[in-house]
Amino acid sequence: MTGKAVLVPEGSSRGSAGHLTLKGDLVATQGTRTAGANPPIAFGRGRDSLERSVWYSGWLLTFLATGEDTQGQFALMEQISRKGNVPPRHIHHREDETFYVIEGEMTFSIGDRTIKATPGTMVFAPRDVAHSFTIDSDQVRILVQLAPAGGEAFFKACSVPAPSMTLPPPGKPPYSEIQKMMALAPEYGFEFVLPKP
Repeated sequence: MTGKAVLVPEGSSRGSAGHLTLKGDLVATQGTRTAGANPPIAFGRGRDSLERSVWYSGWLLTFLATGEDTQGQFALMEQISRKGNVPPRHIHHREDETFYVIEGEMTFSIGDRTIKATPGTMVFAPRDVAHSFTIDSDQVRILVQLAPAGGEAFFKACSVPAPSMTLPPPGKPPYSEIQKMMALAPEYGFEFVLPKP
């Protein structure tokens, strides 16, 4: 039983197997779903999904799973970009971010740590810790998980539908795009860390 309220007699306790020993008061069992919510539905999704893909600040992003799919438990995106596309140092205040490198090489800066990542490397960036990365190879393809979900909505709000499953044309994002990202960041629990002078 996850996320449902149950009536148990007063003085109840949880046994070694995690079951409640009944004793009295309204308590909620452990779990991340809310009372009355439907359980997540199993699904599968391929990476070449144009209708679920966007161009975001020089990246091709494909939303493999969103909070709507997972009842807010996590979001999963495939992200592809080229060398030179470096996000500003930033903080996620609401979710942890996990990267898995499929193709290419990257260098992550998370807090005071530097992590080199090659294909098959998983990198964890905990919430409330400033991070960024560089792309060391000509191109990179990664999976990015946000847990819990919610931050993927920022990427959707700051992107345009991808016209094809290709990278956007090279070049810096227009200033208006950067202004939009800066304005929306606080709404999604993101904070951009300005470089020290």
